[in-house]
Amino acid sequence: MSAGKPATPLCEQFGFDASWREAQLTLIGLDDSMREYVHLLQDKVLTRDAASSIVDRFFTQLALNPQASGILSSFDLRHLKERQVEYFKRFGVGFQGADYFESRARVGVAHARVGVPLSLYLESFGMLQCLILEQVMSLTGEQQHWEPLMRLVLKLTTLDIALATEVYHRSQIQDMDRSLKHLELEQKSLRKQLDQDALTGVSSRTSLLRELQDSIERASKTGQPLVVIMADLDHFKVINDRQGHLVGDRVLKEVAARIRAALREFDLVGRYGGEEFVILLEDTSTHTALQIAERIRARISSEPIHVAAQDMLVTISQGLALCGEGDDCQSILGRADQAMYRAKQAGRNCVVEQQ
Repeated sequence: MSAGKPATPLCEQFGFDASWREAQLTLIGLDDSMREYVHLLQDKVLTRDAASSIVDRFFTQLALNPQASGILSSFDLRHLKERQVEYFKRFGVGFQGADYFESRARVGVAHARVGVPLSLYLESFGMLQCLILEQVMSLTGEQQHWEPLMRLVLKLTTLDIALATEVYHRSQIQDMDRSLKHLELEQKSLRKQLDQDALTGVSSRTSLLRELQDSIERASKTGQPLVVIMADLDHFKVINDRQGHLVGDRVLKEVAARIRAALREFDLVGRYGGEEFVILLEDTSTHTALQIAERIRARISSEPIHVAAQDMLVTISQGLALCGEGDDCQSILGRADQAMYRAKQAGRNCVVEQQ
């Protein structure tokens, strides 16, 4: 959320619109006839002193529970009591309005964020309910109001429990969803790191070998040709020794980019190791593969690579191997590697097909 932007109301976040709120009030039996008793509840039962007394008793009883006591130890008890007194000050006031639902929803979110167990949460609500009812029954000379006030208290606490529990539940689900999305993003990031060579941006060796195995299996099932090209930069050690590894890295990045530019959209190139690249050409004849390899060779050698204020002519030697029956990753890569070494022996900057 950007700075200064107001938070989205919880009722809006959770879909507690006017029709939803009305349905809850109707179910519980809270209507306009209860308004006069809300005023009576505030004036006679939940006075400032009475509310403070209820709150003191509430927290004293909570402290007897080890789990509750452990949670409370992390907070300023005086501040918590003040907030609880404010809770009673607004108890039932304007129960039909969106603001009332919003204030009760915040209670559920706050408890979910703190990590209060749901069982303890509901028991605490029940305890508050009992304390308020006891306060109603302590009224002297007001026995005629006991029954409607007690019904009101039960309805209001039922609404509070239902609303706060609903929000508590949804808030925890939202937190779990966010955690899952965060984990998914982390997994995607890790997968990308595993699948992509950090320097050149082409497929990593791990990803390349996995894709090669899949390609071999597909070729075996479909009968479509699969060609593997082993490509190795010529005299790359000289570049590293004379110009340094930083220059060598920039050369590798540019070579990888030129290889990708020479390939078709569905072809795959990966960094096999050092200055070696492997290209997978599925559903491709050796004739077409030779044309693609030649295009790669031309793109790399026809134009110097500008790096470190100088132009460097770079060439590449390539060996082609056609996947045959019984081939696996090791065997086909081995034949492509042998063909590439024959290209080196033939003077480099050329393409050699397996014998």
